[in-house]
Amino acid sequence: MESSCKHGTDNCPPMCNIEPIPDTVLPPPYDDYYLSSLVPGDLPYLIDIYNNSDLAFILLGPPYPYTQEDAQSFYDSRAHTRFPNYPGAQEVWVIRSKLHDGALIGMCGSHPAQSETRFSLGYFLVPEFRGKGIMPIVAAEVLKKFPGALFRAEAEAGNIGSQKVLEKCGFRKVEDGEYEVTWPASKGGGVRQIFTFAKKC
Repeated sequence: MESSCKHGTDNCPPMCNIEPIPDTVLPPPYDDYYLSSLVPGDLPYLIDIYNNSDLAFILLGPPYPYTQEDAQSFYDSRAHTRFPNYPGAQEVWVIRSKLHDGALIGMCGSHPAQSETRFSLGYFLVPEFRGKGIMPIVAAEVLKKFPGALFRAEAEAGNIGSQKVLEKCGFRKVEDGEYEVTWPASKGGGVRQIFTFAKKC
């Protein structure tokens, strides 16, 4: 595993001083894929896919255009967040393919919410790896790391694939959990309907 530290000893953020979490290989027949930590070498590709794929317009969270500063801030402040109640878990998991030399093909995030046992789930795959049944397996493996936690997730009304991922992982649509969001003009603008899902691990 590539070291997660790119800093000198005098200016390392706190995450540089923690032990890396071991990779998680997905169960067969998906064992070409594994979950790993974000490393500095991933950042140029992350910038590229956030700027030059449909993710620029599908994902609400990442700014567009996505800059080197955005990527570095994400890496330094969020990507390696640990949770004392859940040893072996972290905020962001990179999905990698062995057949593609460990390249980043997606991410799955468990983002902390209102309490130490509440999280929101977010995920994406680059276009060429969608439709292969990978993401439900990824999400299930991440959720296993949070026994007893309550997760919420959101999916755009038009994103049927994302809704199916959540349903396959045991999420249920929240009654009265629909709302509208005005998408940034830089990401295509307009008003989109969002569905909310929940699951107790």
